[in-house]
Amino acid sequence: MKEISLIFILLFVACGPIREESGYENTRQTKYAKGFHFELKEGKKLLVVDEPWPKAENSISYSLESPIERLVVTSTSHLPYIEMLGAADKVVGFPNLKYISSETFIDRGEKGLITDLGPDGKINMELLLGVNPDAVVAFDMGGESRVLDKIQEAGIPVYYNSDFLEQSPLGRAEWIRFFGALLNKEAEADSIFEAIEEEYLQMQKLASEVEERPSILSGVVYGDTWFLPGGNNWAATFYRNAGGEYLWDADTTSGWLELSFEVVYEKAHNADVWIGTSTLNSRNELISQESRYADFRAFSNDQVYNYSKKIGPNGGYDFFESGYSRPDLVLSDLIKILHPELLPDYETVYFEKLP
Repeated sequence: MKEISLIFILLFVACGPIREESGYENTRQTKYAKGFHFELKEGKKLLVVDEPWPKAENSISYSLESPIERLVVTSTSHLPYIEMLGAADKVVGFPNLKYISSETFIDRGEKGLITDLGPDGKINMELLLGVNPDAVVAFDMGGESRVLDKIQEAGIPVYYNSDFLEQSPLGRAEWIRFFGALLNKEAEADSIFEAIEEEYLQMQKLASEVEERPSILSGVVYGDTWFLPGGNNWAATFYRNAGGEYLWDADTTSGWLELSFEVVYEKAHNADVWIGTSTLNSRNELISQESRYADFRAFSNDQVYNYSKKIGPNGGYDFFESGYSRPDLVLSDLIKILHPELLPDYETVYFEKLP
């Protein structure tokens, strides 16, 4: 399996960003991420989260003067960044450990080194205070989280991570630099991201030279609605960069489209490849849910793929844990699916053909 070798690199206030001329600022800017940046203000290093939650009116600035030694994170997608930085030992608490796929963090949880803080969104404050964290890294979908308010009222700083708002694969992966800044591992984060970026761009260039671009269908039906990525969605960017023709590529939605079965069938029944079938991991499961799936050419031609190759011991899809931090591997997987001749010796990491 082709992997990037990463062995060699292993009090806040809400305010608008104030930029000052400084060597730190000039050398610590993001290349792809739109949701955070770095500043130097009155001699202090600042990490500025520009949109801490969707449509937030103000940015939030965090001082980087005191490295975090005891950390609580609240999303499985935060964990790979920390693990790549060699800082797994810094994590002392997590809401609902059963959702984790990483063997490193599962092992630490089983040894009692990470405390299960209860269901996400309902963190047990007594348990949280018991692990005595220096900070909590959290995400907020609306800016009105009572749980996060209680944490801050208890004197525990909350660092908002809004990587889920990024629209580009490299933009989201660059949030490793957010964690590098918090954990005093800035140089390591820069090196790791640069290696991922280099590999991703090489794979993108490889796929850009193809003459034929297979047409792509994505998503499945829930109830009466087919959910599929919009044209500016993270997934659509991957399809494009992998040398595919996503059939909703012209759409400008960055989130998810909600369409009827009939609308999707009319546009995509002759699609070459079907990528992404949610929790349906076999052809039998697909047609058991909706018999009309069998009418799609990709289904009849055995060209249906899902991100189900790596499932954790508790049923979690590792694609949704580590895939965000390793877009180079996701892109390589998709190139292998769409243009296998370009990567003849490559074994996919996340995606597999449905049996």
